[in-house]
Amino acid sequence: MMMNHGKNFGTTSMGERGQVVIPSEAREELGIKSGEKFVVFGDARKGTVILVKSEIMNKFANFFFNKSQRFEKIAKEIFEKTETDIEDDGEKE
Repeated sequence: MMMNHGKNFGTTSMGERGQVVIPSEAREELGIKSGEKFVVFGDARKGTVILVKSEIMNKFANFFFNKSQRFEKIAKEIFEKTETDIEDDGEKE
């Protein structure tokens, strides 16, 4: 399986106030608009910083929350069935 790690859009630098300019080609291709919010991830040992659009993180969180609710429902059904089976086994003895 080949991993796609994205595209190199050039270089940028951080100004005195900690601001980093995202190259215009990247903004255009990735649909980044002025005022867009990002979640910032980083790894000090690797010297990496990753920006993820907040809307993408929100979609991921909603997806995960919905799946976890589904999982909880299934787990509850299994637990209730297991309890019923244990009670049934106890009555048979």
